[in-house]
Amino acid sequence: MEPDAPAASAVRQGRPDPRPAGDGPVIELRGVTAAYGPGLEPALRGVDLVIPRRGHIAIVGPSGAGKTTLFSLILRFLEPQEGELLMYGRPYREQAHDDLRARLAYVEQDTPVVPGTIGDNLLHAHPGATPEEVRRVLAEVRLADKIDSLDEGLDTPLSGSSLSGGQRQRIALARALLRTPDVLLLDEATAQLDGLTEAAVQDCIRDRARSGAVVTIAHRLSTVIDADTIIVMEDGRIRAAGGHEDLLASDALYRELVKALRIAAPVTADQPL
Repeated sequence: MEPDAPAASAVRQGRPDPRPAGDGPVIELRGVTAAYGPGLEPALRGVDLVIPRRGHIAIVGPSGAGKTTLFSLILRFLEPQEGELLMYGRPYREQAHDDLRARLAYVEQDTPVVPGTIGDNLLHAHPGATPEEVRRVLAEVRLADKIDSLDEGLDTPLSGSSLSGGQRQRIALARALLRTPDVLLLDEATAQLDGLTEAAVQDCIRDRARSGAVVTIAHRLSTVIDADTIIVMEDGRIRAAGGHEDLLASDALYRELVKALRIAAPVTADQPL
């Protein structure tokens, strides 16, 4: 079993500064090795990874492969023993934790909600958002019509609302998108969603990847087979990278994952929700 995922509440609230000019990657890992304590076996070994400013990277692999550790490093909840991480070409060690995390948004499988209304939850990470911005992110996650149908709209108490678990998960995603992060990190964010809700999240990922970076961890590979790049991890290392069809042809572990999980054809954006 991998170590516990980093707490979403630790990510700084507020909107980050405008991203630096240029076309270089947003995040780089160079020869990164990391462990969870002195004398412990490394959970990540010699990892090199480039996250471009736009596009969708999917991280897959068996339990214990190092996927969560990779996110912990990116979020700076864990420091590398060897190698370094860079954001926009500057080493992490030269930047404040809050400045780094302000450019990241993290959504996990069971992202917690805050006490209060639906609106309170959406504005938790960006209290200065305008009504237009809130409406935009609700439309992106396909919840605008549902919120409109509630008698109290955004003022509906979340604890007593008729929203399903999948709809609450989409509120968590909308909350992350409202911050317009440079990198959206999704850790098992669709693991327990029904097919239609998963399709809505997939569409949102595609839309977001056109303007920013999305990095997804998933055991349900049906959510990532149309990613721009799929990273296959095993025993704390990156063993392969490429597109779905290329990996099916070239990597035995990826083929085993596909066979074991019985991947269905990807849900397309024009299917009804």
